[in-house]
Amino acid sequence: MGRGVGTPSTGRSQGAEEAMASPSGRTLRKRKSLDKDQRRLDDLAEFFQIAAEAKSVLVFSGSGMSASAGLSTFTSPGGLYERAKKRFKVKDGIMLFCDSFYRKRGKDVRKVMGEIFFEATSSCPTLAHEALGRLEASGRLLRHYTMNVDGLHRLVDGMTTWSGRRDCPGKTVELHGCCREIVCTNESCPKQASDMTVEQGKAFRRGLDVLCEGCKGAVRPKIMLYDDSQSELITPDVVMEVMDADILGADLILWVGISFQQSASLEYFRNVSRVIKECGREGDVAQAIVNPCEESHFNAISGAGALLDDLKIIQVVSNANSVLADL
Repeated sequence: MGRGVGTPSTGRSQGAEEAMASPSGRTLRKRKSLDKDQRRLDDLAEFFQIAAEAKSVLVFSGSGMSASAGLSTFTSPGGLYERAKKRFKVKDGIMLFCDSFYRKRGKDVRKVMGEIFFEATSSCPTLAHEALGRLEASGRLLRHYTMNVDGLHRLVDGMTTWSGRRDCPGKTVELHGCCREIVCTNESCPKQASDMTVEQGKAFRRGLDVLCEGCKGAVRPKIMLYDDSQSELITPDVVMEVMDADILGADLILWVGISFQQSASLEYFRNVSRVIKECGREGDVAQAIVNPCEESHFNAISGAGALLDDLKIIQVVSNANSVLADL
């Protein structure tokens, strides 16, 4: 990523180096660094000014929000994808999260899901989760859509979860399911979803099949896979209609701990921006991308393209715990 500025290999002459210096003696490289720091402070100040006036906050969260709880992220070095790639000797670790791979090598996928379950159940909510709980209690949280499957929000007093019904008032929508639950793949089974027990988690971690206690059909962890043929069992399709309605009522939309390196997060980002523009709400709602990594902002902006014309997108280069705690 670096350009190697200032290294001997650049071949710059002494005159060229002098031309890079400002009258104060600081190099342009240093000045640019200072400009970047100031821009970050300005963006942060603008964000908090807008957030202070926001009465209806819509939040989208990714694995970065749970990272400080010790949970693995997907795309970062040493994360779930990288570990899966090494362990199961596949071209890309993301394959372990694809429905087509699950059909071929279900045992390996169940092992990964079992490990995710135990990692999540041994962790506690972060300061960011607690902050969302306070936001819900204050009546300012319109909805929280999470791509995380750890279910940590369920451990926060007062936080409610959307059940999958259009009219459910629950505030947190688990877009990709929750590793703390299992679903029966027999669509006629009256007991479709239930909490995963420790014994079931251990069985999944060993790659074993687990049967429904009611109908004896196969059950699976309630985690959405890419191109999941049983997606309706995880999160009903009506969720997108609920999301579109929520966008119409929001005056601030936060994207927290999301790298935008995965197609799903970009699709949500594009959908939100599309709805805002189609309804002529460009001047009524601001969006903020909250992530300590600047690349997340670049990924989102480049991935959405012209959809972002005339939309207000604030880059907040900071971690979720510190930002949400001050809302």
